[in-house]
Amino acid sequence: MSKKVYFCTNCRRKVDKVQNLLFVEESKRGFCSEKCIVDFFSPYMEVFDHQELENRHMLGLPSSEVGAELFQDRELFDQVLYTPTEIWYEKNEIQEEYYTHILNFGPDKDLYYIIICTYFEGEPSFVFFKTVTRSKKLVDMYKQQKRMDNKLTQASMMGEEEESDIDELEDSLEEINLPSELVEDLELKKSEYLALFIERRQDDDIELEKFPEYDQFLGLTLEDADEEYIAEDDAGDDIMTFIKSFQMNGRSFFYIACCVRLTIPNMAEKVMIPVLSFPSTDQELYKFYAVGEKKNGKLTN
Repeated sequence: MSKKVYFCTNCRRKVDKVQNLLFVEESKRGFCSEKCIVDFFSPYMEVFDHQELENRHMLGLPSSEVGAELFQDRELFDQVLYTPTEIWYEKNEIQEEYYTHILNFGPDKDLYYIIICTYFEGEPSFVFFKTVTRSKKLVDMYKQQKRMDNKLTQASMMGEEEESDIDELEDSLEEINLPSELVEDLELKKSEYLALFIERRQDDDIELEKFPEYDQFLGLTLEDADEEYIAEDDAGDDIMTFIKSFQMNGRSFFYIACCVRLTIPNMAEKVMIPVLSFPSTDQELYKFYAVGEKKNGKLTN
């Protein structure tokens, strides 16, 4: 049975060839038409519009500070897309990526043009939102997580030290030419593990938006775990789970990393690839992941 079956993410219509799918982001979401792209992302666009109105109300700003003709200026819009003053990058807990471009312009440099967009193959792609303001306070509200060098594309950004160790490992795996079927299986497994984690985590556990602050603990956990377990998952793959106890800002927590062990063609040894990693203070969540054949055990708290 062929696994080469493709459907539009929005309307679910079957698409004969992957080449006939339209992509506007680095994820696997593909669409059969531009209309389906807009239909799918319309709720995102509505949220960004609503957030802007709330922010403007909070700052005492009018709903619009410039005329509509400014948004019709194609040359200015291209400047925001391709030569902005600043680019800010954000990735949420389900790996959706957002890029905020800010252009400081005008005779006195007192205007700021802001857009939020996706990237595809290192270039701006689908635009969710745009606005123009004179308020630096409003501009600051759109500066999220990490500022990028304007010359950096997503492809080069993925290799930066600030990115998580998981992303760095994925980049190195690309160099050994993983079969496309294996890459698809890994993406599916990561999605399944993430969905299960979100389902089981408690609301009073470490906030998801703070997870990037804990990325530094992934390498330490993999290199010197307090506990290691190996088990076979439902797909028949070997899963290694690494757990290490840490303290940060006077708070004790566990860092847990689940990795799949795979045999790569033309490689003598199996490769271990993280599929899920996270910090937690929840003892019940720790117990859920501390299963399988125990390989070592140094955890004391």
